[in-house]
Amino acid sequence: MLRRSFMHVLTFALLFAAALATAPAAAQTPTFDYGPYRSGVPTPQQVLGYNAGEQFTPHHELERYLKTISDAAKDRMRLVAYGKTYEGRTLYYLIISSPENLARVEEIRAAAAKLADPRTTNPDEAAQIAKTNPAVAWLSYNVHGNESSSTEAAIQVIYQLAAGTDQRTMKLLSNLVIILDPLINPDGRERYVHFFRSSMGKEPNPDPASVEHQERWPGGRQNHYLFDLNRDWAWQSQIESQARIQHYLRWNPVVHVDYHEMGANSTYFFAPPAEPVHTAIAPLLAKWYDIYGKGNAAAFDRHGIRYFTREGFDIFYPSYGDSWPAFNGATGMTYEQAGHSAAGLVIDLGEKQGQLTLKQRAWQHFLTSLATLETTADNREARLRDLADFRRAAIAAGRQGPYQSLYLVPGRDREVIAGLVEMLQRNGVEVQRTTAAVSLSGARDASGREVSGQKQLPAGTYVVDTAQPSGILARALLEPEAKLPTPFFYDITAWSLPLAMGVEGYWEAKAPSVARERVTSVALPAGGVEAPSHIVAYLFPSDTLAAGRLAYRLLHEDINCHVATRAFKLGGRDYPAGTIIVPTSRNPQNLAERVRELAAAERVQVTGVSTGMSDDGTDLGSSRMRLLRKPKIAVVTDSPVSTTEYGALWFLLEQRLGMKFTAVRAENLRGLDLKDYSVLIFPPDFGQGRGWGRTVDRGVATRIAEWIRGGGLVIGLEGGGVLATQKRAGWTGVTYRYPRKSDDDARIAEERRQEQAQQPGGAQRPAAPPPQQKQDEKEKEAELERKLMPYAQREFEFRKESIPGAIMRLMVDTTHPLGFGLDKEIYILNTQNPIFDLAARDNVIHYPKENFHVSGYLTDEVAKKLPHTAHLVRQRVGGGHVVMFAGNAIFRGFWESGTKLLTNAILFGNVP
Repeated sequence: MLRRSFMHVLTFALLFAAALATAPAAAQTPTFDYGPYRSGVPTPQQVLGYNAGEQFTPHHELERYLKTISDAAKDRMRLVAYGKTYEGRTLYYLIISSPENLARVEEIRAAAAKLADPRTTNPDEAAQIAKTNPAVAWLSYNVHGNESSSTEAAIQVIYQLAAGTDQRTMKLLSNLVIILDPLINPDGRERYVHFFRSSMGKEPNPDPASVEHQERWPGGRQNHYLFDLNRDWAWQSQIESQARIQHYLRWNPVVHVDYHEMGANSTYFFAPPAEPVHTAIAPLLAKWYDIYGKGNAAAFDRHGIRYFTREGFDIFYPSYGDSWPAFNGATGMTYEQAGHSAAGLVIDLGEKQGQLTLKQRAWQHFLTSLATLETTADNREARLRDLADFRRAAIAAGRQGPYQSLYLVPGRDREVIAGLVEMLQRNGVEVQRTTAAVSLSGARDASGREVSGQKQLPAGTYVVDTAQPSGILARALLEPEAKLPTPFFYDITAWSLPLAMGVEGYWEAKAPSVARERVTSVALPAGGVEAPSHIVAYLFPSDTLAAGRLAYRLLHEDINCHVATRAFKLGGRDYPAGTIIVPTSRNPQNLAERVRELAAAERVQVTGVSTGMSDDGTDLGSSRMRLLRKPKIAVVTDSPVSTTEYGALWFLLEQRLGMKFTAVRAENLRGLDLKDYSVLIFPPDFGQGRGWGRTVDRGVATRIAEWIRGGGLVIGLEGGGVLATQKRAGWTGVTYRYPRKSDDDARIAEERRQEQAQQPGGAQRPAAPPPQQKQDEKEKEAELERKLMPYAQREFEFRKESIPGAIMRLMVDTTHPLGFGLDKEIYILNTQNPIFDLAARDNVIHYPKENFHVSGYLTDEVAKKLPHTAHLVRQRVGGGHVVMFAGNAIFRGFWESGTKLLTNAILFGNVP
């Protein structure tokens, strides 16, 4: 699955490298013959022209196979088209069961829904349903497009269930309703299949050095917008996720398996998972991980296939294809087969390991598919009972502890809170809305801080009670901090949605009695223009995303807009700094019509004024009302850009903000005509700046520096921000460090190498020796301890210097153009971000001296390095500016609080 980028999985790689390097090929030749089979159902070979695992099946051929076999075996299966991808490919799943079960499948589904909501059944009724109802099992294949063997396995699993007449197959069909999704990510898989087919010669070449084993950027892992769909189950930013989970929630499966691949030199992973398992689900599901693990182990042991469990893949982060179903009461599991994109049709693993084929990989996924279904059938009644018990326990748990009811206050940006409420509803979480004002006592804010005295909240405040069937998931997504029982984990360790989305929220241990109504939809306010008969200018604050879109659209139509750099009062109304002023003079004659149309389209309330003289503060004609430039945006892409981080930026600009941009390959920067653009964005790279350091040489850096001095705006995110520092391209005087000492050492070595390579005439200047400072005895002792550190302790020490994903409370300069419309505090996710030292000025967002850590893993060693450092810095360079983010402001498309920051950077980055 390769869940994280190269740098992020270094710990995981160190842990398993030695063990996996000697993994042998499987002990037996794969065979899919588990007959006898019905003669009227065509085999994969008869439909596709090849047997399962002999070739990669493109989407249109898989589609033809699904339609053919579901039509031939209509007594056992139904094909459901449940959505479309961004590239227009159809998403399918199959409902598979016995003819008797299919005849009453809606009745079975309705009974499963009753089990999943204990409020509709008493324990005796639930026990009766568990005794008689088939269990729903859901199998998902190929969420990562270049982990391609699982769809080939799914093809054979479908045939087995459609045609098999053996005793085991008949038992599965009788006891289960199987939902089988053969291809979650068609766009990514198609990208990989096309790459492989166009790269392979007449025959597959097993040499790992062959081009067919070297997938190019961006690879086929992600979907069209380069989102990792395996991290999108909870956030559901992508249409594939939204469509799939809408159907998932209708079926309430008792087990869900997500099929993946890892490095070709590995073996096979299945449950039980590694620690940590989230404390909310661990006691309720632990026994089932053991039961399913033993079922898979028995299947592999029969064939002498090697595997491992309890290592590497945890169930903590709630947005994976194993963890999200687990938070809903299913036994959610990840299965990992050796292979991945480098394996192709066949790869040579070395003299002692032999070759690994696609057929071998597909066969092993096929074996665990059947073993999982058989384990579910054998434990059908008990697993159904436990699903009901899990959902009942969720209601009981929601009545305990300090985080029982969360009140979400609609702020100035209704689009953001609407997005949060709709996200919760897509997750199956019930949301209510107060119909009267409410007073809270003893409340905590969304970050967990105690609120003194009474907190008055207006009518229309949204409420999430965690005493509901989906309460365990609701609390996991909303509470400020998840308990982390171990420092060894696979992904980010904090994700609280109110903090991520910048929504004001308050937790109450016991919900007060107040009138409420169930929320079924969230209406956004209408936009329009309020204006007198005579208008000299149109005004609207830029403190919402919709306002930012409106400002951009006006500028894009060459309508002159200004931004107020100071607050003012006009016509009896207060206007904050960041207000957009659209004067009627020097603008098109159809200005009134376009403002009216665009304000309605973007749902922004615009006010027309009949005078430019303010009641108080700056007049509209003042030089403090700065003219905005039309953003003509170029975003640098391709290697060394981080694929998913570029995807998040691409999706935000195109889908959320409606901002047009040109994607420019990094290798083409040397010849790019920069005068065609006013904004140049460098996304995060692989290596936190080191990738950019190897790509942007001195000649390119000099050209860009000249363009900046001429008025250009560079925006650098994380590694892109590092590129702009004094130690990289030299565009600014900002300096940076890394949280981890080893990263700093690598940075220094890389910078020294670049400096030597760029000497005139190729001459290399001898590196200056490091300053010789006398170490005291304590430092010498610490160095000796590091050198003599036991091997088994190294990973823990590595973790102590990392920030894998923790929420920080930072301070915002709201008087700065980049801080317009923001609150004085902002919550960011630190994912091993570089540390920017404070600049001489324009430190827009910074770490305070203390109390900045809110939740997630952070050691004292790293925390000491962060006070009074910058997260967002801007520096003027001649007539232009450079904006540097220490992190990625829009992490995985759900970190909404950074979206306004990036919008401000694009619109106001060059405002002096």
